[in-house]
Amino acid sequence: MTAQRPPSPWRLPVTLVLALTLSPLAIVAWVCLSGDQRAVYWRSRGVRGGLWVAVGAALPLLFVSAAAALGLWPDPNPNPVGLGLLFAAGLALGSVLAVLGMVWTHVRR
Repeated sequence: MTAQRPPSPWRLPVTLVLALTLSPLAIVAWVCLSGDQRAVYWRSRGVRGGLWVAVGAALPLLFVSAAAALGLWPDPNPNPVGLGLLFAAGLALGSVLAVLGMVWTHVRR
C-alpha cells in the first residue's frame, strides 16, 4: 500500500498571497498543493470549466496581439479595448466558476 500524501502545509499561505495579487493563480496553487486530492479537483467539471472559460476569453486578445506583432493584422497598432474587456470578464467568470467547483468538490469529499 502506498501512503497517502496530505496537502502541503504551504497550501493556505501560498493561496492567500496569490489571492491578493494574482487571483486566478490562487486557484491553481490550491489545486496543485492538494497532495493526493489533486486528481479529485482536476476531475471536477467546475474547476476544469472555469479554467477553460478563462483560457477561452484570453485567446482572442492573444490572437490579435500576436497577429499585429507579426504584421498580419491590417492595423499595425490595434486598440482591442473590446477584447480586453472580454478577457477581464472571462477571467472573472472563469475564476468564480473554478472557485465554486473547488468548494463543491471540497464539500462533497
